[in-house]
Amino acid sequence: MTRDEKYRKTQKRNRAYRTRRALRLIRKGQPKNLLETHELGLHCVHAGTGVFRVAYRIHGTGLLIKFPSTVEYAKEGKNHTRMEVKKIRALLQSPIMRKHLPPVYYFNGRDGVMVTKYYPKSKWVPSATNQLVAEMIKEYCGVILGDLSPDNVRTEPGNNLVIIDLGY
Repeated sequence: MTRDEKYRKTQKRNRAYRTRRALRLIRKGQPKNLLETHELGLHCVHAGTGVFRVAYRIHGTGLLIKFPSTVEYAKEGKNHTRMEVKKIRALLQSPIMRKHLPPVYYFNGRDGVMVTKYYPKSKWVPSATNQLVAEMIKEYCGVILGDLSPDNVRTEPGNNLVIIDLGY
């Protein structure tokens, strides 16, 4: 085993340990906002902002935590998260859709907090086919995806498309 292979293996093991630790802390502490997440000892990096939610990447892991907006759309942010998890659960019943959905590691419907896998932005995302994909999912799975835009579709290694936001 070369030195580079050994280094990559150690990095992978450390990342897996930090991910397990972060999930254990989140499940135990049940944070409702960014401040409570910092108090648990998790360092978060801003990953994006939507109308209803704010997303943060948990440093050192492959996790993304989404909090409802604390401004005027707090109630809608909670509903947005509930609807997203409901749609993910419905689409998981279809075997063909399983590889195109993010895993939900933690969900608190009362607070609207959700932890999923982090998918980085990709350079290639088809924008013209989004309406076609949304109509096909509606026809075959019975789930309506109203906000299927290029910002809500990412790619993972192997060019597998993943729908990261299924809310409204």
